[in-house]
This record gives sequence, C-alpha cells and structure tokens, in this order.
Amino acid sequence: MSGSAPANDDATARFLEELQETIRPKFPEATFDIRVGPDGRFYLTVYTESPNDFEIQDLVVERTVDATLERDLKVHVLPRRRRA
Repeated sequence: MSGSAPANDDATARFLEELQETIRPKFPEATFDIRVGPDGRFYLTVYTESPNDFEIQDLVVERTVDATLERDLKVHVLPRRRRA
C-alpha cells in the first residue's frame, strides 16, 4: 500500500500528506492507500489495528469538511482494520 498521492496538483498532494501526518502520531503503524475515483474524489484508505473506526475519523473530519467547503476538494477517509 502506498501513501504517495496521485493528486492532480501540489496543494491536493500536500493536503493528503497532512491528513496522513495527522493520523500517524496516534497510529504509527498505519499504512495508507490513496485512490482517485472517476468523479475526481480522493479516497484515503487507512489501515490500522484499531477496532474503532471513529478514532481515525475524529482526527481528520474537520479538515476534510473544511477542504470540501473551502476548496471543493472531496476527500473520503476510509478506516480499515488490518487483517490478522
């Protein structure tokens, strides 16, 4: 899984990296996968050992809402539990 951003501009790439940097302190084992949907939305899948998806969402929800409202940048953060 790659954390590198297939972003369409530098600001988007920086924003996706910022989200990852926000998650890493609490979930240092996290791995990331970034995809762009056919509609231009970004999907940041976060793989951790956490059984609580809301822990990850709580870390980034304000920033993703701000990005949508301020820049019309749609980023969906998808927490996933790493399989044992």
